[in-house]
Amino acid sequence: MYRFFRGKNRQKTMKYLLIFFLGIVSVGMVVTLAPLPQGDTSTNMNSNVLASMGDYQVTTQDLQRQISQRFAQSPLGNNPQLMAQFAPNVLDAMLQDQIVAQEARRVGLEVSDSELAQAIRSYPGLSQNGQFVGMDQYQAIVQQAMNMSVQQFEAQLRQGLISDKLRDVVTDAVQVSPAEVHQEFVQRNEKAKIQYVLFNPTDFTKDVEVTPSELDAYFATNKDRYKQPEERSLRYVLIDMDHVRSTVKISDDEMQNYYNQHLNDYRVPDEVKMSQILFKTSGKTPDEVAKIRQSAQDVLNQIQKGGDFADLAKKNSEDTNSASKGGDVGWIQHGQTVQEVENTAFSLPPGQTSGLITTPYGIVILKVFDKQTAHVQSFDSVKASISNILEKDKIDSAMAQLADQFTQAAKADPQHFEAIATRLGLNVQTTGLFKPNAPIPDLGISPGLQTLAFQLQTNQVGDPLTLPKGIVIVQLADDVPAHTPKLDDVRTQVEQDYRADQSKVIAEEKAKDFADKVKNGGDFKKLAQSMGLTVKESKDFARQETVDNLISGTELSEAFTLNPGQTSGVVTAGANKMVFQVVSHTPADESTFAAQKAQIEQQLLDQKKSFVWEIYRQTLKQRLIKEGKLKINDSAMKALQASYTNESS
Repeated sequence: MYRFFRGKNRQKTMKYLLIFFLGIVSVGMVVTLAPLPQGDTSTNMNSNVLASMGDYQVTTQDLQRQISQRFAQSPLGNNPQLMAQFAPNVLDAMLQDQIVAQEARRVGLEVSDSELAQAIRSYPGLSQNGQFVGMDQYQAIVQQAMNMSVQQFEAQLRQGLISDKLRDVVTDAVQVSPAEVHQEFVQRNEKAKIQYVLFNPTDFTKDVEVTPSELDAYFATNKDRYKQPEERSLRYVLIDMDHVRSTVKISDDEMQNYYNQHLNDYRVPDEVKMSQILFKTSGKTPDEVAKIRQSAQDVLNQIQKGGDFADLAKKNSEDTNSASKGGDVGWIQHGQTVQEVENTAFSLPPGQTSGLITTPYGIVILKVFDKQTAHVQSFDSVKASISNILEKDKIDSAMAQLADQFTQAAKADPQHFEAIATRLGLNVQTTGLFKPNAPIPDLGISPGLQTLAFQLQTNQVGDPLTLPKGIVIVQLADDVPAHTPKLDDVRTQVEQDYRADQSKVIAEEKAKDFADKVKNGGDFKKLAQSMGLTVKESKDFARQETVDNLISGTELSEAFTLNPGQTSGVVTAGANKMVFQVVSHTPADESTFAAQKAQIEQQLLDQKKSFVWEIYRQTLKQRLIKEGKLKINDSAMKALQASYTNESS
């Protein structure tokens, strides 16, 4: 494990690490305050390689896979523009993992097999009652729940462990002084009370005077706000099932042949319809398991005395999927549940209830309602479904043939798009104008159709596209380029925006005027009253609290430094401007310091360690770039980001 930290090497290695660490943190402070330009170190790198460090490379495909995995369960993953923004951060995280692992090995840190095994046993879900779940279940959990192979999981876990070891070494000397802890205690617990006046811009909209010259100047300065994006409209034909259904016929011989060729599809396996009541025991102590077993036995006794299984399942079962349905699991086949439950379910006759069944995850009571022996469904019983399958296949084929026939003819003679459609019995329709990334009138939202629509030239015919409504073939009918409208075309919106912007200026000016007058000796409340303003008083608040749902105590830092009776300058509180006067201060209650001390100290220590660790990691990265050991291909990253951006347009 720590081979550099044994015997004679220990003091020498720690001395080296301390000197190196102090040096790297000193440089890191400079990096943090004045970031070093990375530049493009991509000399002689392939266009699809984003970064390389020795034998380690990150390709565009590697990063795209990593992004897909990280955002697979997030709605953010559906936003290509956000993915373009996240791409550099995900690449940095991938590189940092490798950099840290490399540095840990360089200074002699290792993770032994026994340490890895202990980490696996301690991983949530991989142990039950303190015992490892076993290799088969371990592999299943990793593959199904984590969507990776055991080898990938263990490599990832080992890398995390070695990173933790290096982090512990780097941050071991970080400390928090008693003075820092007490200062943080005071800042968290001291409170302030203020009286304040709000200046809401909407209150001053009526005071804004709009002259033609001012509006002209405002529009000229803010033309980009009113720029209209490109708009297009499409001419299209839609081929749906109704266009071809009448041409499709299905014979009995066709259905019989399909049945004979797909007999395996109509084999019904052994099945059992059952309900269950589950009492979970995962993670419980032996004593707790004994109590759970007794509870399960009590429920079983009630069932055996005539109690309703469904009612008892609703009241007692811990299976979130079936409890609300009276324990109903439905039909199960071999291999769909754990062996203990399967053996009992397939051995019980219909109408019978099991005893207590012990499984790796809990204690189960089963009731079997019906059974079905493996058999092949008869032709007559599945004839209707076969007819539907064959009809759909033939309709799909007929639609595709008609679409291809029309597309070829329309592409060869696009000027006669409508005439060709009429000859083939198709109706031509035209959409209204639509913008990029907006629903297309009559056709809805389709990224593929959006992309095609803004690639076509006027009168050009596109390839067929399949939409929920059917197959659509489109021709670009009209293209209105992006443009800046004339003022008269958007005058109402421009005037509204001008009033809104100017009302903010007025609110700021009035707030400043009020603050200046109070600071020059005016009485806060009387002056506010004379100006038609409402004075409100807050409750005592700490820095981490919100004042009247308007602004956080952190943003009102002056409230804790000004003396009672002193007035602030203009403060932004959401959409409003605020001026406040300190009413009182309530010092921190020192009698509570002892109770909070340990928690505050730990939080400050964690913050310091995280800060130092981040500086250390970033400085390592900068050092490797400077030494030429880490190469970053900025041009490849820009190309990747552009591909995401283009995907969204």
